[in-house]
Amino acid sequence: MYDRIYTALERISKGDRAELRRSSFDEIANQVAFFRILKLSGCKDSHQTARLVYLIIHTDIAVEGGACVGQALLDTGVNIRNIQQIVRSGDNSIVYLKRQLIRCKSVSLKSVGELAQYWGDNARRNLMKDFILNQKD
Repeated sequence: MYDRIYTALERISKGDRAELRRSSFDEIANQVAFFRILKLSGCKDSHQTARLVYLIIHTDIAVEGGACVGQALLDTGVNIRNIQQIVRSGDNSIVYLKRQLIRCKSVSLKSVGELAQYWGDNARRNLMKDFILNQKD
């Protein structure tokens, strides 16, 4: 699923990608470009797909290799307080995560995809766990 959406994002025009980047998370599922991605990828119109598009469009993705999200955030120099804000913020947490992922370079597509697909309390907890376990003392 992640590969199909990423490929569809690469195939749409620059104008459509710009439209998606300008959209807030609440607006993204109603954009024409989002429906073009659904058509090209064959994915369902769901919150999972909207979250995935929202995160991928703003992140420097590495299709092969790349760091997991927790490691990429750590390498970028994100503070633990920012991770705590993501974990505690509930409905706005995907927006806070996007703000931090913008700073990251070469993030694994699979890692971002799994995080977006299963986003919830457990995924936020696992994000914090990965972040803390990857820290060097």
